[in-house]
Order: sequence, then structure tokens, then C-alpha cells
Amino acid sequence: MRIFCLIFMMAVCSISLHAEGLHIITSGGFQGVANSEGQVVVPAIYERLGWSDGESAIVGSTVGFYENGRWGLINIKSKKISSAKYAILKPFHDDLFEAGVRAKFSNRVQRGLIDTKGRVVVDLKYYTIDKMAGQLRVAKYTNGKLRYGLVSPGNEVLVPMNYANIHLVGELLVMENDQNQLKPISREGVPLLAYWVDALSAYGEDYLVEKEGYFGVMTAAGELKQPIHFKRIDENGKGLFPNWKVKLIGDESVSMEILCDSIVYHQTEDLLIAHVNRTEHILAASDLLFKDQQRQLRYINQGFLVTENSAFGQWEIHKTDGREIATGFDSVAVDAHYFFTKSRDQWDVYNLFGRKINERPFQAVGHSHARNVPVKKNDYWGWINFTGERIVNYRYDAVVPATHPDHFLASSYRKWGVSSFADEWLILPEYDSVYAHGQFYIGTRGRASYVLNHAGEVLHSVPFEVSPLADSTGALRIYDRVAGASGVITHEGYYVHPQYQSVSVIGGYYELVDSTGVTLLAADGRELLSPKDGVEKVLTFEESFFHIIEDGKHGFVDTNGKLRIANRYDSAQYFQEGYAPIKLMGKWGFIDKSEILRIQPFYLSSSVYKNGLAIVQVSEGYGLITRQGEEVVATRWKYIERLGTGNYRVTDWDGKVGLVDVNGRFIVRPNYDSLEDTPKELIIASRAGQKGVLDYKGFTRVPFDYTDIQIKGDYLLLRDN
Repeated sequence: MRIFCLIFMMAVCSISLHAEGLHIITSGGFQGVANSEGQVVVPAIYERLGWSDGESAIVGSTVGFYENGRWGLINIKSKKISSAKYAILKPFHDDLFEAGVRAKFSNRVQRGLIDTKGRVVVDLKYYTIDKMAGQLRVAKYTNGKLRYGLVSPGNEVLVPMNYANIHLVGELLVMENDQNQLKPISREGVPLLAYWVDALSAYGEDYLVEKEGYFGVMTAAGELKQPIHFKRIDENGKGLFPNWKVKLIGDESVSMEILCDSIVYHQTEDLLIAHVNRTEHILAASDLLFKDQQRQLRYINQGFLVTENSAFGQWEIHKTDGREIATGFDSVAVDAHYFFTKSRDQWDVYNLFGRKINERPFQAVGHSHARNVPVKKNDYWGWINFTGERIVNYRYDAVVPATHPDHFLASSYRKWGVSSFADEWLILPEYDSVYAHGQFYIGTRGRASYVLNHAGEVLHSVPFEVSPLADSTGALRIYDRVAGASGVITHEGYYVHPQYQSVSVIGGYYELVDSTGVTLLAADGRELLSPKDGVEKVLTFEESFFHIIEDGKHGFVDTNGKLRIANRYDSAQYFQEGYAPIKLMGKWGFIDKSEILRIQPFYLSSSVYKNGLAIVQVSEGYGLITRQGEEVVATRWKYIERLGTGNYRVTDWDGKVGLVDVNGRFIVRPNYDSLEDTPKELIIASRAGQKGVLDYKGFTRVPFDYTDIQIKGDYLLLRDN
């Protein structure tokens, strides 16, 4: 009978234990478990039941208990599965629990997984552990960063903890590196691509892949349905990049191909830069300097590249051959002698050897002057030299480079002056503002302006506005705002009172215009022309002759103001190679500086001479003549233009173009739709919509198979159809 009762009670207990409605109860400050009928199934003898994250749900027949500051695991038969030894304990997934213990010599918690019997199924050694695509994403904390890896539920390491992140894109597991680049992997941790990509996104059942500005399509198994070389792939279909070939002039066997929007050439550094969507690739003779990077080119300076990594906004300095100089900056500024790098609102100075010249950072820096650098420390400005040595004490409110190599503008107590790098005032700080222009310093105080020389001596004090004169080499414009009149201080310091309607510079001389006429002055104040001379306008100054208009006619005056060629011509151009084109009775001819008519007025239009040839026009068309008037290219062409190379582009009446050299000989006959002459003695020509390259002997160097051809430095850039 006793045995029967025992068996019956066990059956009832078993039914109660597996019934729903179990909940945690509290009695006398301790906790236990009761069922939905209020029957106590776990006595209230525990400090706390539930989980370390504050949840209190009972998982199956298992719950955590808290004792002496640690967590353990029991079942509702009140049997301890594990002792209270965990810093954290909480349900993870199915019949697994996340457990964590504090590491030795550290307050850091090391996590793993235990099962319902308290057995460790995933080692307790991770900083974090998460479910991901049937596997476990785990992390360690090292050098201030989390590094992620992948572990199977069976405790097998699939991906070591070396990565900035592992996450899901759609259903695809993806690793991420410190440059925010991605690499898809299988659920077993096997890379699906052999290289890193810049972006990855779901694209229907497949995935859109972006690498270095190019796009492709990848399946979930890692197969490329579309190669990664398209400009775009969207709902409208694929977009194609132009296909460019790069060849070395003189050795066309040195060649590379690249798909890109365009290629530009940096002449100073002899670099080609390919633009690909939002990215830039820096091309060497046959390679990409920066593969697998998202870098934007910001500066090229004396063999160095400054780039910004667009993935995470850090700036870097490299040599143009790709060698790393310094990286990891918030920003980089550049001048002729230094790199200025900013990190956490502090600045350092690097020279062009890539060496940091300062020991401690500065609040701010400015662009260098005579290789000295303005720097701010403790809210005041001073200067350091190229070795990083302080040469001017930190005592100025602000500093600005001057035009003199040994001077700088400085503000002290809100007043401006000029100091030397010997830290001595040349001009005391007593002006509201100071700026430098040419040989002068200009200070303002109230409405007055003061013009001083580099020795600090006041040359002129005027109640007018003073500003740099446009198109001059150091001259100053003086403006009387009340009278609306202008004057000038020439670059040699000669003062002209503001009484003129306009002031301008022609060949280092000064043209002053008022209601009475034109005055022409030399920089020392010498008067070449005055209003009584009746000159209406000075047009140009070439070969020591001023081209002037007087009484509506054109003539020429020398540098003494003497009328050397009378104003008798309807129009004229400037002297070049001793001859000037002049117009009489509607026709153009040429005179020399003695006003001898060298070529009779016979032409409808004319250019000046260059290399002994001039372009002239008659009713039949354009041609080229020598200084003796001999036609070296007959005047029968629709148009002739002089090119920057000195050669001439000739257009016939059918619109076809050819090229004539500086001696008037045809290099190529007019058989082409367009023609571009280059300094490399190569001609880019087109016909029937296709471009090719000819040499100066007329031979085809590049066949007419391309939609665009450019010559940049020593490179031929060829765009395919």
C-alpha cells in the first residue's frame, strides 16, 4: 500500500511539474516556484530566482538562482544543476543558456554557453556571443576594440576573431574589416569571394556587389552572375563604363586597360587619375596604387598624395609610389613645405620627408611663410622654424604672413602691426587693420589709411580708401568715396591724388582717365601723355610702342610720349616681330617701326606675325604670308587658325581640316573632320566619327578605332567604342 501511494504521488508531482502556469513566488524575502494551482513545487529558499538580465521566465523545467552574488542553475525538482558561480546567466536559445564568469585579474566577463545539465558546450572565453544564421557570432575585446569571429554550436571555430564585425545582409553572412569593407562567407565560414568589396546589398534573390566604384551581381553561393565592372546595376539594367586604354608614347607595348568615366593627368607629379563613379584610382604605368580601398584624392604635392578614406573619414599621406607615410588623421592641410595633420582637435606639422617636426601638438596652425610655421599654443600665436624650434614667442592674438620673407603681420591687444622673425616690432600695433601688398604695408586707423614701406616708414597718410590695383605689380588704388574719384600709388611709390574716373595699368605704365582726357604716367611719375595731347585711349604696349587712338584714328607712341607713327589709320594691331598690321581704306597691310609700308593694304583681315608668318584673308579665302608678302600657303582656304604649338590648322570649303607647320609646309592635308595638334608632335584626328593618331610624317600611329583620344604627359589615353 505504501509503495502504491508513493507511485501515485510521484505521478501527480510529475503532472504538476510539467503543467503550464509555473511562476516564481516570494515568501519571507526568499523565492521559490509555484504552479497555477498555487502548489509550491520549489520551496522559497533562494535569494532570487530568474536570470541575470532581470527576466523571470521559467524555461522548460529550468530556472536560474542567485546566491552570494553569483548565479547558478536548478530545475523545478529543486535540484541544483550547477553551483552559483556565474556573473551572468540567461536563456540563449532552445535548451542553451548564456553563462559568464569574471576573468582573473579583470572585471571583464567571459561568456559561453551551457546546457540544461550545466555542461559547457561553448567555451566561456568570449566578450559577446550572439545567434546568427544557425551559428554563433563571438567577440573578444582587445586594444580598445571588439574583434568578431564565428563559432558553431558544437564549439568549432569557423572564423577567428580578427574582424571589425560579422553581420547579415539578407540571408548572407558577411565579414567586415577595419576599412568597412565586406567579404561574404558561407555558414561554415568559408569566404565566397577571394577579395574584399566596398558594399553588398540584396538584389532580388541575388546580391549587388560594389568594389572600387564598380558594380556586379553575385548569387548567394558566391558565383558572379555579372562581373564587377559595370557603372551601375539597377532596375533599369546594366550601365557600361567607357573602356580606356593607356599607352606610353614611344613604347606602345607598355599598356593597360581600365573601365572608368574619365582619366585626368596631374602634370607636376606625372600621375594619371581615373574617375570611377564616386571613387578615384591613381594609376601608375601599369598598376593601381590603391587597390581595395575607398580613397578620395585630396592633394598631390611634391611626390606625396593626401587621401581621405571615404569609408570612415580618415585622412592619409602616401608617396606617389604608394608607400605609406602617415595615416589615421581627422583631416590634413597642405602647403608648399608642410603637411598639417589634425587629430582630436590638435594639430601636428610634418615636413616633406614625412617626419613630424613638433614634439607636442598645437591648438591650431597656419600656412608657412619662408618655411616658418605659425602655431597656436595656450590661446596665443607664435612661430616655429623648419626643425620645430620656436623662433617667435607665443604672445600674439593672431598672425598673418607678409610679402617680405622676414616679416609677418601680428595682432596684439586687438591692434595690428608688423613684426620680424627676430620677434621685434617693425610697425607698432596701433592700427585697426594691416595688410601687405608688393613693397608696401597698408594700415587703417578710423577713416585714415597709412602706406608704409618695409622699413616701417610712413610714406603717405590719406583720408581715403586704399586697395591693391587690379592687374598691377604692387601698385595701390586710392579711392575718394565722397567724390567717386580714383588715384594711384605706383609700384615705385609715386602718389597720384584721387581725381580720375578710372586708373589702369598697361605694360607697367599707368593710364589715368578723366573728363579732360587721358594721362599716361611712368612708375616714377614721369608724364608721357597729358590731356592736351588729345589721346582718347591707350590700347596696348608691345615692343616699346603704345598703341593709341586719337581723333578716332590709330597710331603709336614711344616710351617718351613721342608720336612715332601718326594717327592716320582706320584700325591697327600691336607690333610683333617689328611689324604691325594697319588698316587703310578698308584693307589691311603692314608697317614697320619707321612707318615704312612693308606690305600694301590688300587684305580683308590679318593677324600679327609670329615665327615670320601672318594669317591673311582675301575674297577667295585665307592664306599665310611671309614678312616679304610671299604666299607660302595660298589664300584659298575657308579658314586658318594659329595653334598653341605654332602650327596652323587649315580648313577647306568642305569643312575638312589639315595641319601646316611653322614654315608653311603641310604636315597633313585637309582630309579630316577634326584635328588637334599636340606638343608631342602627334596629331589627334577624326574621320567618320572615329579618332586616331598621326605623326608629323603623316603616318598613322593609332588606328581610327576610338571615340576619344587624349595625350596627357607621356601617355596616350584611348577610349574604345
